[in-house]
Amino acid sequence: MDNHDQLDELSIALLGAYTRIGKLLGWLPLPIGIPSIKDENWSGPLAAVAIDRARIAMRDLPLERVLAGVMDKLLLEWLTVRDLGVMADALGPDEWRLETMAYGLLRLKNLADIAETRLRPSED
Repeated sequence: MDNHDQLDELSIALLGAYTRIGKLLGWLPLPIGIPSIKDENWSGPLAAVAIDRARIAMRDLPLERVLAGVMDKLLLEWLTVRDLGVMADALGPDEWRLETMAYGLLRLKNLADIAETRLRPSED
């Protein structure tokens, strides 16, 4: 697989992470919504603004300290990986950028797993 194909795969994984973040934000005590990737006007820059605003809005929520930290780092990690993707697209998908994106996505998954165990609605 060449670097451009790998960048495409990482970008798709980033979209999946965005969708998962939307679900997690919806499970907060006061749900925070972000635009769906299915929306006609959705774009990467719009998503970045929405994630940044969600990060700011979460600071005022009554969350336990650990969950607040996990969610903050989760959103920050998404923004970081997204910016690396933009850089890889603009400057070229150098191996180190792709590796950094892949490790960022792994951190995203781990943080999302932790957040999900703390936020998941109880199943009756």
